[in-house]
Amino acid sequence: MNKVRLVFLVFISLFVVLISFIVLTYSEHDKVSKYGGAVRVLGHEVLEIRDHITNAALTEISTPYQMSADLVTLEKELQALKDSYQGENTHSTFFQHLPTLELLDQFHDASMSNVDTLDKLVGLSVARQFILQSMSEQLTNSQPTNNNSGAKSDIIIQSELLASVLFSGVNMQHSGVDSDLANLSQTFVELNQQHSLLLSQVLDLHSTESIEHIEHQFTELQDQLKDVTVKLILTLALLTFVFSFTLFILRIFELKRNNLSYQEAADKAERASEAKSLFLATMSHELRTPMNGVLGIAQIIKEDSHSENTRKHAQIIIDSGQHLVTILNDILDFSKVEQGKMELELSPFSVTDVVTHLDKTLTPLAEDKGLAFIIKDNVPTNLQLIGDSARTRQILFNLAGNAVKFTESGKVEVEFLIAPTTPPSVNILVTDTGIGIAEDKIDHIFTAFEQAELSTTRKFGGTGLGLSIVKQLVELMGGTITVASQLNFGTRFTISLPLEIHEVEEKIVEKETLKANDVLDNLSVLLVEDNKINAMVIRKFCESINLTVENAYDGLQALDKLASNQYDLIIMDNHMPNMSGIEAIQKIRDELELTTVIFACTADVFKEAHDEFIVSGADFVLTKPLQKNSLQNAINEFHQQFEVNRHNSSNAHNLPNKAESNVTILTRHPKNKLPLTEEELSRSQFLANDELKSDEKLKCLTSLVDELENEIDELIELFSDAKQDDLSRTLKAVKAIASRYEMSEVFELATAAEKVTEKHIMPEAELLQQLINRLMVNSHQATRLIHKLHQQRKTG
Repeated sequence: MNKVRLVFLVFISLFVVLISFIVLTYSEHDKVSKYGGAVRVLGHEVLEIRDHITNAALTEISTPYQMSADLVTLEKELQALKDSYQGENTHSTFFQHLPTLELLDQFHDASMSNVDTLDKLVGLSVARQFILQSMSEQLTNSQPTNNNSGAKSDIIIQSELLASVLFSGVNMQHSGVDSDLANLSQTFVELNQQHSLLLSQVLDLHSTESIEHIEHQFTELQDQLKDVTVKLILTLALLTFVFSFTLFILRIFELKRNNLSYQEAADKAERASEAKSLFLATMSHELRTPMNGVLGIAQIIKEDSHSENTRKHAQIIIDSGQHLVTILNDILDFSKVEQGKMELELSPFSVTDVVTHLDKTLTPLAEDKGLAFIIKDNVPTNLQLIGDSARTRQILFNLAGNAVKFTESGKVEVEFLIAPTTPPSVNILVTDTGIGIAEDKIDHIFTAFEQAELSTTRKFGGTGLGLSIVKQLVELMGGTITVASQLNFGTRFTISLPLEIHEVEEKIVEKETLKANDVLDNLSVLLVEDNKINAMVIRKFCESINLTVENAYDGLQALDKLASNQYDLIIMDNHMPNMSGIEAIQKIRDELELTTVIFACTADVFKEAHDEFIVSGADFVLTKPLQKNSLQNAINEFHQQFEVNRHNSSNAHNLPNKAESNVTILTRHPKNKLPLTEEELSRSQFLANDELKSDEKLKCLTSLVDELENEIDELIELFSDAKQDDLSRTLKAVKAIASRYEMSEVFELATAAEKVTEKHIMPEAELLQQLINRLMVNSHQATRLIHKLHQQRKTG
């Protein structure tokens, strides 16, 4: 039996017993109090009548009949008290030893004895008074009345004689008095003697001592029962305390045991989750690696073949492979959301950033089916959204992709607009003229692994995870999604996202739209890949855009080649024999100290794996199966860095040391490629101040991001235009920001650059580049802190 239950049962048993005894004792106390009260009342009546009769006897009784009536009433009350307890069980079994009955009997006997004595005293007093009155009358009648003076002297003699009889007991027969008077005198003397004896008995303290003693005994008996009741109550209180304390101790031990059990269960669940994640990562990696070869070869066949039929077959392979990759992505995303590992990024983006990819990808698919794919952007171009652009794009790809898939004729429309809410939010409407959804099926479309109809899966395919992931992503962003549909007429999904909206100054930015081979001639690539098929695919992709490729099959080979050769780009796989890609990248950065652009290329799709690449020193991460356009876009993004590295390399012999040759022109590196260890914002005491409210802190950080981004733009622009005087003013502004937020490294770099501008000399590009990098890292950290504050506000 559970120890807590056993203790509880024991306590309940003792508790019931104690409560029973307390109730029983209180009941007995109540009975004793009732009888004790009656004894005290009647005892006081006995004493009051005794005092009254005694006083009357001493001063001659005036109302003997009233006194007799009072005595009769008292006798009746005493008899009524006796009748009330006779023939009954005064106490319960546990209290039969109490002397209540004996005390009541003693009180009755003592009181009745006193009443009898008082009754006799009243009778003697009445008789004595009657004889005394008779004697006075006879003495008065026996005297002559003819002589006034003689009569007066006779009365005096008579009074003296009566007084002598009353107080000295003189024998009147020998004094010449009438014989009747003498007899009365004798009787009076005898009555007087009895009266005196009874009076002395009544006045004797022993006559009422027993009554008072009985009253005291009842009081003591009440006190004893009261003490027992108090002790029982104290025992109950102690028992309750002991029980509570014991229960508390047992509960602590039980909680410890439960916590250990829960911890073990949590550890098992975590290990299971880790095993699941590992399985999914391994499965994804193992599937993506051969899919890279399949899709890559299919793309190469399609591009190289002159046969229209062959190109169509190749496209079928590509479409099927892409479908498999989509299923893999859905499963992995669902797993991330399910495990709570899906993390959102907060960064500025525009609607154009999202819809450009949407338009390029889905418009051709819609056109192939004869559909109109329409995008309506009603968001002003000077408004910037703060949120996770990649996940927003994923939501749109899922919804718009489904709309295209389930629509045979008509159109698919995606519309963006600002909702007039407080604060404003972004509404996205995805409308199609497709097959629609039955009303009784709408509630199930967001459930994982379910679709509206079984025939849908058979006809259109899919896992049924897309809409489930969409709903979870929308809710993770704090938004809502609703659906309205009519069978065979179409469907509309309405999404409301509480994205922050900032108004920014519109800048005319020229697009980095040229291909890499248009920017750099004969870009050299070191491809580090142990899988020969994947190596062949990537080589073909590179050569198709005029890149020169050299192969290394593990990290050690790559280090050997890099020690003796220069390359513009390194494409690095991860899981390789002898040395992994991550370890090789670390050695390239730390030991060889090369700034060569490195693209990691991996089948690992989890964020942790990508973050590990970036931390080790990679500039960008490509995901397998690799798409040619993905490689092309990455090269386009870093073409400026290729120019910088080539320029540095060609001028290395003119520089006094290597440190001065790292940077010669200013550039904005991607924030997530810069080492986060150089950020200083998280150590700012200004932001750590507890008095700074969350809203105020959020406002400060948002303003800081705008300030830093503005100063970075100005530094690059003023350096390019060689305006050192204007640059000096910008550096002062940077110092003010650094001082306010206690960014000491930024402050020192800005101070050093400012001292140079004071001499009307332009600071070296390397110094300003270091300052820009520091500003960007702190801007990136401010964005991360904004994201963290938003998450805290959502979770309360």
